[in-house]
Amino acid sequence: MAAQGEAVEEIICEFDDDLVSELSTLLRVDALSVLKRQQEEDHKTRMKMKKGFNSQMRSEAKRLKTFETYDKFRSWTPQEMAAAGFYHTGVKLGVQCFCCSLILFSTRLRKLPIENHKKLRPECEFLLGKDVGNIGKYDIRVKSPEKMLRGDKARYHEEEARLESFEDWPFYAHGTSPRVLSAAGFVFTGKRDTVQCFSCGGCLGNWEEGDDPWKEHAKWFPKCEFLQSKKSPEEITQYVQSYEGFLHVTGEHFVNSWVRRELPMVSAYCNDSVFANEELRMDTFKDWPHESPGAVEALVKAGLFYTGKRDIVQCFSCGGCMEKWAEGDNPIEDHTKFFPNCVFLQTLKSSAEVIPALQSHCALPEAMETTSESNHDDAAAVHSTVVDVSPSEAQELEPASSLVSVLCRDQDHSEAQGRGCASSGTYLPSTDLGQSEAQWLQEARSLSEQLRDTYTKATFRHMNLPEVYSSLGTDHLLSCDVSIISKHISQPVQGSLTIPEVFSNLNSVMCVEGEAGSGKTTFLKRIAFLWASGCCPLLYRFQLVFYLSLSSITPGQELAKIICAQLLGAGGCISEVCLSSIIQQLQHQVLFLLDDYSGLASLPQALHTLITKNYLSRTCLLIAVHTNKVRGIRPYLDTSLEIKEFPFYNTVSVLRKLFSHDIMRVRKFINYFGFHEELQGIHKTPLFVAAVCTDWFKNPSDQPFQDVALFKAYMQYLSLKHKGAAKPLQATVSSCGQLALTGLFSSCFEFNSDNLAEAGVDEDEELTTCLMSKFTAQRLRPVYRFLGPLFQEFLAAVRLTELLSSDRQEDQDLGLYYLRQINSPLKAMSIYHTFLKYVSSHPSSKAAPTVVSHLLQLVDEKESLENMSENEDYMKLHPEALLWIECLRGLWQLSPESFSLFISENLLRICLNFAHESNTVAACSPVILQFLRGRTLDLKVLSLQYFWDHPETLLLLKSIKISLNGNNWVQRIDFSLIEKSFEKVQPPTIDQDYAIAFQPINEVQKNLSEKKHIIKKYEDMKHQIPLNISTGYWKLSPKPYKIPKLEVQVTNTGPADQALLQVLMEVFSASQSIEFRLSDSSGFLESIRPALELSKASVTKCSMSRLELSREDQKLLLTLPTLQSLEVSETNQLPDQLFHNLHKFLGLKELCVRLDSKPDVLSVLPGEFPNLHHMEKLSIRTSTESDLSKLVKLIQNSPNLHVFHLKCNFLSNCEPLMTVLASCKKLREIEFSGRCFEAMTFVNILPNFVFLKILNLRDQQFPDKETSEKFAQALGSLRNLEKLFVPTGDGIHQVAKLIVRQCLQLPCLRVLVFAETLDDDSVLEIAKGATRGGFQKLENLDLTLNHKITEEGYRNFFQVLDNLPNLKNLDISRHIPECIQIQAITVKALGQCVSRLPSLTRLGMLSWLLDEEDIKVINDVKERHPQSKRLTVHWRWVVPFSPVIQK
Repeated sequence: MAAQGEAVEEIICEFDDDLVSELSTLLRVDALSVLKRQQEEDHKTRMKMKKGFNSQMRSEAKRLKTFETYDKFRSWTPQEMAAAGFYHTGVKLGVQCFCCSLILFSTRLRKLPIENHKKLRPECEFLLGKDVGNIGKYDIRVKSPEKMLRGDKARYHEEEARLESFEDWPFYAHGTSPRVLSAAGFVFTGKRDTVQCFSCGGCLGNWEEGDDPWKEHAKWFPKCEFLQSKKSPEEITQYVQSYEGFLHVTGEHFVNSWVRRELPMVSAYCNDSVFANEELRMDTFKDWPHESPGAVEALVKAGLFYTGKRDIVQCFSCGGCMEKWAEGDNPIEDHTKFFPNCVFLQTLKSSAEVIPALQSHCALPEAMETTSESNHDDAAAVHSTVVDVSPSEAQELEPASSLVSVLCRDQDHSEAQGRGCASSGTYLPSTDLGQSEAQWLQEARSLSEQLRDTYTKATFRHMNLPEVYSSLGTDHLLSCDVSIISKHISQPVQGSLTIPEVFSNLNSVMCVEGEAGSGKTTFLKRIAFLWASGCCPLLYRFQLVFYLSLSSITPGQELAKIICAQLLGAGGCISEVCLSSIIQQLQHQVLFLLDDYSGLASLPQALHTLITKNYLSRTCLLIAVHTNKVRGIRPYLDTSLEIKEFPFYNTVSVLRKLFSHDIMRVRKFINYFGFHEELQGIHKTPLFVAAVCTDWFKNPSDQPFQDVALFKAYMQYLSLKHKGAAKPLQATVSSCGQLALTGLFSSCFEFNSDNLAEAGVDEDEELTTCLMSKFTAQRLRPVYRFLGPLFQEFLAAVRLTELLSSDRQEDQDLGLYYLRQINSPLKAMSIYHTFLKYVSSHPSSKAAPTVVSHLLQLVDEKESLENMSENEDYMKLHPEALLWIECLRGLWQLSPESFSLFISENLLRICLNFAHESNTVAACSPVILQFLRGRTLDLKVLSLQYFWDHPETLLLLKSIKISLNGNNWVQRIDFSLIEKSFEKVQPPTIDQDYAIAFQPINEVQKNLSEKKHIIKKYEDMKHQIPLNISTGYWKLSPKPYKIPKLEVQVTNTGPADQALLQVLMEVFSASQSIEFRLSDSSGFLESIRPALELSKASVTKCSMSRLELSREDQKLLLTLPTLQSLEVSETNQLPDQLFHNLHKFLGLKELCVRLDSKPDVLSVLPGEFPNLHHMEKLSIRTSTESDLSKLVKLIQNSPNLHVFHLKCNFLSNCEPLMTVLASCKKLREIEFSGRCFEAMTFVNILPNFVFLKILNLRDQQFPDKETSEKFAQALGSLRNLEKLFVPTGDGIHQVAKLIVRQCLQLPCLRVLVFAETLDDDSVLEIAKGATRGGFQKLENLDLTLNHKITEEGYRNFFQVLDNLPNLKNLDISRHIPECIQIQAITVKALGQCVSRLPSLTRLGMLSWLLDEEDIKVINDVKERHPQSKRLTVHWRWVVPFSPVIQK
């Protein structure tokens, strides 16, 4: 076996073409590349993992236990994987076969784990049914006695003789030493790993590493003479008391079980299938398309059930499928022909030999020589071979269920009675039977037969669901394991339990608690079914199992009559006296499953006594109780089992089986919850899953929001279930909704009795339990919670709609009060996004206009944007909301325009959907029209129905924006340029404490490289989502109204494909004007030539950055007759053909040329500009210019010039330029970058620009005092100035205080950049001026590189600066050679200064050397600051060197 796992590890492909196609379609990604990359990573991980036969994981129950921490968002259940031989390795999501070592990391929706196992490792001996020691999850240690010792009993008195019998001891059991086994009195039987005591005849098997043979011997056969001769009574007692599980149980209880086991156990993989029962298989043939009752019976006998598709049947054991049945076909022969390895067929074939053997052994005198069953443990080790089916049929058929064993074929009552009577002595506590004892035994056995017949009927497994759920059978819920934790009453420690562990620990009085619909009834019925079917050896110890529903009984009823009425049916009868006698005799071998418990007071006396005085009867009781009813019964419990949330993989399992014909819908369902991780817990009970299934049956088309559909289906279920109490139910929903709404806006999700009373919720009302859960454990006062936080939001939305729709003014006011708690777009799009979705899913003609008006007003409320509250406990409601909030806030900070566009689209979509669903579009139109006026929206909004109904609203819009983002990702940061800029900088010499102020550039480069790799992987796999122009406005033909302005933004995109071209042609043709902004998208223009040529008269603006303009591109641009704005920047080549023909753009108003590295850009402009009279913006960036004559002529031709930017490091003669600029009286912006003119010539004309708003002279130097004083005086005439970038130079330094005083007279100033020239006095003048009331509108104060300011100067500045309510940015950075080391008192003054600036969001302080204590002070200030979530402090340089550390 070991060699099998040591083979060279091949690359395992866990996906197929169907999966690749599905994922590519649904996720719009290149799924093949993603899956192949994942396959490579998995292979590397697989190579590092241990291989070989793992004897520790032979036990299916142990394998099942390894999945306790397994991810619940998967397509396979732990039961399916454990039954297929897999256990969870703990390495990622890897599962490994204990036998062949196959490791899988992925789960598949279309294929079950057993199918994947067989496909990838068909030679696995576990799959082939060989004896590899597999232990079924319900299997037991005790085995049926063997007769082999009849003649050799005396010989085996000698330990050496016993040891010799272990010559062929199986390899998988080597963890238990034969020498220790033989010493404990055991002889190897030769069958699997079963051993038998030579003295008492007890047989034990399923040995695992760590087992103690003496302990097992003492537990199961404590009366053994050999055992008692070797161990003292105290030792035996200690063995028994320390044994885990099976309290009060010995081997005799299993050996003498009455449960019918005519056929051996089959594959562990089939050990839960309800279709192991013949009657349940028969029940599936109700809609069989052929008319032949005899043929149906033959199919059922052959282990086949009907799938519901065509005439396809499937074997419950091996999963094989067959179809096209004709008269005369023999199902067993066909089954054998096509699936010869089916274990069911093998056991069926041997049954003719087994049953006579059973009958012949009934008369044997010694228990050790009795074989009442075939060796079920042998058969349990055999695994069926599952046949392959085609992919097309695999999705239509119900997969082979993961269950235990074949049910025995019914035998007539006389045979059962005969077998029972002959061996009756083995069932009694004493072999000396009196007549009365024989009577109770006969009655008990008859009762056992009747109970088993009841539990295996199809009617028993059906639950009482309303008629709308009648199409949903509960078979699939019966086969799903619920998640259970155990809470021992005397111990606070909780632990997860698997179902086999629960069955092993059934004793005394236990309860299973859970919420409404959590699966309590299903769980109890499953226990009864497994016991009756003979599929579960763990339950063999119970001779009688009573499943009783307590909902319909009365306190005065006798227990016998309740059992007769509920379980025995017509003709069944048992007296109270006889029942009492049976219970008294059997004690621990009687199990009561009590369902629908509501309180002790409502119980009949007999049941009351069984619970409260269990020490008298010593029976076992498992009571299903709603969570809020546990307190009353807790004093009588030994252990409480609690059903936790229904795992998502169980939900998938049920849907896969019921909707195998529509597997893509199941895939979409999984994807929806994969993308909305916060919603994954909403299918918390089987009842919710039943609601989903019912909704799917009724609505075959996909729902847009799976969670909304689920909650609505659940509420519909409640209304159908409580038809007779419609008004009380409505009142309960309203009061609970009020509680939910109050809690939602106070971040409260746990409530006490006072909260319920205040909201009008009756905590004792049964209907309340359908919506809320009560928790009392370890609490002085009970705590109430809704079925889930999302369900609370849903009920809150129902209540808000109810309030806003009310005729009562006070209700409307209350509803409006709650609605106004959503007072910012950030809240609307993050923490209350789901709530608003739920509100919009409840259309109301009265509520809709109110909600729509409020939400649309949020977009433009500037105050709400700037004062977004951080008081809400976001994490309580939606943990994922925090990241979403940060993204939205970042978008707002980075680009308020993009933020507004995003929230406008999303809130408008919510509002229009609400208005349409509630049929209130007309009522909402005034506020919708007001919202649309002058707004820019994304192209996607035009696909909404509203714009098909009201295309005239397009005329109100400012523009529509379309963004195309491709995969041509470009590195924006050039690290070589950064390194070059530091070439002449000497590394500073600093103390070790300040080394953290310098971050090595290679760290940043590495971090960015990793992120770039991640982004590149994402971009490579991403498919461009095609633009949808098939709905809404786009359905109109012809278009009665056009888009007023279309803004097209293209980034990182290559040539357009044909599909995109067709879309653009239609969109362009529907637009009055078109504006382009292209970056890093070479080849795109030429590719859309056909669209441009059709709409060239509409193109008014073209901005092109970082792309190569070919000759063809330039020719194409020159054909645009109405171009008004042209911008070319950062291109590698000079587009001379385009520039030389600028005069052809007769309406050109804006010309921006940003080619910093190119000299003499102006030389390629045309010589004359006779037609360019409309220029309003002129921006030229070049390295040098030797001839300004063309520029001067252009300005002369531009009487309406508003903006002039010129960046140039050298100008040969600037006098003509200054002269012509002086004539431009309408200038609003002037920017001179580079040292390109004589200062005095510009200062002389400065007073002419009385309308100037922006003046940028930062790169200019004013060396003399006279020029600088004249400049300062000129500033006083610029009363409209909003942004001032002060020039540098010695002259400016000398008059700095004068400039500050002049700036204080500028009422509109928002930006002041005053660098390099300030000293202690002049910088203090800024602080004093602000404190006196100046600079009230200042938002940006840049004081960088002012190296003349000393630490004391800064400290005085910090201490005085105040009264700047709008300041957002303060920058006091210095150059590296001028690093400043400051004292704690200065840091304290800085912190106090920052605290006085309430709007500050950025503080720049590079080259300020801060130690850990200084940083702590700054961080403490940040945490207390009003902008704590936004305030950023920049204090670390990124440098290509390390500082010199002085010793």
